[in-house]
Amino acid sequence: MVIYWIVFVLAAFGALANLRFSRLGWLIVGVLLTVFIGLRFQVGGDWGSYVDYFYRARNVTFIEVFTLSDPGYYLLNWFAVRLGAGVWLVNLFSAAVFSTGLVLFVRRLPAPMLAVAIAIPYMVIVLAMGYTRQAVAFGFILCGLTYLLDRRILGFMMLLAVAAAFHKSAVILAPLAVLANTRNRVWTAVWVAFSGLLLYWLFLAEQVSDLWKNYVESGYSSEGGAIRVAMNAVPAVLFLLFRKRLKMRSEERALWFWISAFSLLCVPLVFQASTAVDRVALYFMPIQLVVFSYLPHLALSNSRVISRAAVIAFYALVEFVWLNYATNSKWWLPYQFWPLVGN
Repeated sequence: MVIYWIVFVLAAFGALANLRFSRLGWLIVGVLLTVFIGLRFQVGGDWGSYVDYFYRARNVTFIEVFTLSDPGYYLLNWFAVRLGAGVWLVNLFSAAVFSTGLVLFVRRLPAPMLAVAIAIPYMVIVLAMGYTRQAVAFGFILCGLTYLLDRRILGFMMLLAVAAAFHKSAVILAPLAVLANTRNRVWTAVWVAFSGLLLYWLFLAEQVSDLWKNYVESGYSSEGGAIRVAMNAVPAVLFLLFRKRLKMRSEERALWFWISAFSLLCVPLVFQASTAVDRVALYFMPIQLVVFSYLPHLALSNSRVISRAAVIAFYALVEFVWLNYATNSKWWLPYQFWPLVGN
């Protein structure tokens, strides 16, 4: 597990030093994250399932790809097969989307390297290296949120559609385009509702019954779901308490208000349908990056390093507990690098 700690410590050092990078510097950060995530081998609890996707893609035609669930991910595998590559190419592309979204998102925050350090224990190690399809969707959504913050609603909806092609659950974020918009709400609501219904029809309509049975009626419990929901709920509460003191534009404040509200709504619901809520709550994790990046700036100037150190210590604890005590962490150990092992 040493490699996981090396990655976290490097990000933590950059956060404590409050390093600022040029575009080239952020490109290097993105490439390093992409390589670390994308060239893993037999790492992640769903590794076998994603290998099965790759082999199934050998037996479908280009047209058939678009009739399958999560066609974006199948299409990616279909191309990898036709190029004569392996699962590594699928993982590398997926990691590139996730890393690009993360870098574009954190660059807008007051403490971008602190946000990267916050992302390492769960968003990078667990999500990006374990739930590949949802990690791609998450990367596109992070890019989409930057569009939404710039009032580029069409761009947000287009990226949301692409995200839903990789993991259908991304559709649930469509209402944010209306809720976070502070101008022309009526017109925005009309065409976002139309777009949302179209996405629902394309990706969810035929599978709602199966999804309800698998995630709600089955009674299956997502281990650790309540903890992950709580990790969103804490910054959500802090945001609601201190939002007026944060230097944000009205669009930003509206967006994070609603994401905070949804994060808190997940708290009681996770005890009713833990797996379904756990999967949805993954999309609200950016609230952690935002709040803990802004909060140290509310402290006195001579206390900001201590504030950043406290945040880093908390996420170091998160990584330690997950790596040592999580039931599924064994599937991440040891970390293996594809060019050195595997075929």
